[in-house]
Amino acid sequence: FVRMDVRDLEAVNGMKEKIVKTFGGLDILVNNAGIYHVPDKSPSVFPKQVQEILGINYWGTKNVIGSFFPHFKPHSRIVNITSNLGHIMSVKSMEDELKEALRLRFNSCSNEFELDGLLLKFQRDAIQGTWRKEGWPSCGYTVSKMAINAYTRILQTQFDEDDREDVVVNAVYPCTKHSKIDQSDMKILDDEEGAKFVFYMAAVKPNSHGVFPRGAVIWNNSRVVDNREGYTYNNKHQVKLPLEIPQV
Repeated sequence: FVRMDVRDLEAVNGMKEKIVKTFGGLDILVNNAGIYHVPDKSPSVFPKQVQEILGINYWGTKNVIGSFFPHFKPHSRIVNITSNLGHIMSVKSMEDELKEALRLRFNSCSNEFELDGLLLKFQRDAIQGTWRKEGWPSCGYTVSKMAINAYTRILQTQFDEDDREDVVVNAVYPCTKHSKIDQSDMKILDDEEGAKFVFYMAAVKPNSHGVFPRGAVIWNNSRVVDNREGYTYNNKHQVKLPLEIPQV
């Protein structure tokens, strides 16, 4: 494990230099840095929550991946930790039409620039107090994890177009207990099983083309959650042709 402030690009680059000098590059990266705040809708608090949450969960993750991007070795594995709150069905305070519009917002982003612009808009809307009018949920953490899911998809496309062979990135939700997040409708797994699943996703064998998910959102129920066409929501809401993953 490496401890660093992912918001501090100088610190991230410094750690990158140490790792590259020692190991020549990176084979496995698990982006686990994250922060959650119980949503506070007051105009004086919500923008601050959004700034801090996105600063770590989204922009911080991008700092790390961006710094290491040229140094991922062939067959590298990247795991971005996501959450049940990154699922559109977790947004319980919005009408179905608004949920679908929100889902399409993220799915329509085809590159990092578009996704970054979408997140900057959310931050501006939060500062201006218009986030609900603009169709955003009142939970910065939810938006941050939706962004991570979309970023994972975009990042896989970049790696697939790269000369390096078989670099795989997935967004993984281990389904373990969170002390502050409502998981009452979830089947919670113990920490050991959650850790085993993350390890499996980070250490899957090379050259798994056509067999192993790439750029997908995966929950620790051995199913892929397709963040573009549908979802498998804790084995309760299923989509067409879910892709089974080998059990750990």
